[in-house]
Amino acid sequence: MFTLPEEGKKTVKFRWKGWLAAAAAIVFLVGGTLLTRESMPARTVRTSDGGSAEPSWNEASGTYAAAKSVAANDAGAYAFEEEAMLMDESSAAGDTSGTSESRAEKLIRSASFTIKTTAYDADLENLKQLTASMGGRVEYFSSSGDAKGGQLRSASLTLRIPASRLDEFLEGAGRIGDITGMTQQVEDVSDSYYDIQDRLTTQQEKMKRLQAMISSAQDVSDLIEIETAIADTQYYIDRYTGQLKGYDSKVEYSTVTVSVRETRVTEMQSITLGQRIVSGMKRSLESFGEFLEDLVVFTAEALPWLIALAILILAVRLILRRQKKAKK
Repeated sequence: MFTLPEEGKKTVKFRWKGWLAAAAAIVFLVGGTLLTRESMPARTVRTSDGGSAEPSWNEASGTYAAAKSVAANDAGAYAFEEEAMLMDESSAAGDTSGTSESRAEKLIRSASFTIKTTAYDADLENLKQLTASMGGRVEYFSSSGDAKGGQLRSASLTLRIPASRLDEFLEGAGRIGDITGMTQQVEDVSDSYYDIQDRLTTQQEKMKRLQAMISSAQDVSDLIEIETAIADTQYYIDRYTGQLKGYDSKVEYSTVTVSVRETRVTEMQSITLGQRIVSGMKRSLESFGEFLEDLVVFTAEALPWLIALAILILAVRLILRRQKKAKK
């Protein structure tokens, strides 16, 4: 039977230890990298325009709070300015809660959507014609893109459509192109509308009384005081009249925001076996490159622990050697 000499046994034993140590190191590095990839620092970090970090939440909230405080002060000043006038109106108008139930609702409807089309010019013209056929109008229009330069075009439109025909308009727009991102909103402004209407009625009655008092003015000072009160009253009459007209316009005509986006026709193309192999190798190389980056990061993070572990192992081996020498 063939046996290795003692020196050969030691050499084989030593080589096996080296291979085991190398394998353990590879398993540690590869396994540790795969397990800690998700917790590693990100490859991209978002910064603000100046390259500095974004403001902290405390700074942002502080700025927001300051702005909110200023807005609150402005609102308070406005409310104080209106207080005397509102008291006068409330006393003159009386209780109108009994008649509010019979009043018609004042609803402001609005909608917004995006149309994606491969026939940009034709569908844009169809949308404008549909708006005109509903009795509406184009209130705002803007476009961008260059067809000759190969750029996809887009357009933004603000339309005013009669509220009674809004549903009909939306149904017709759905037949022009592919609609995405449709949103509709209904706002009930009945309380605000009729409150302003009551204030207007009060000011109009007040104006009649003031105009009747002009003929009975005793002197110039009384006349000046009455004319000043008439001017103030006329200011509120014009103001409330304008607010009611604004509400009436929004109630009668719904605001529709449309975004038209040009798209290209996509064609299905068969991929050969060679192209699939090249694509697969490319994805594999990209993934392998990312893994190598993560491996370097993990090694850098684990290096202090590896050094400490190596020092500990050396210290234990030195202690064991000294103990063996002492026994001999």
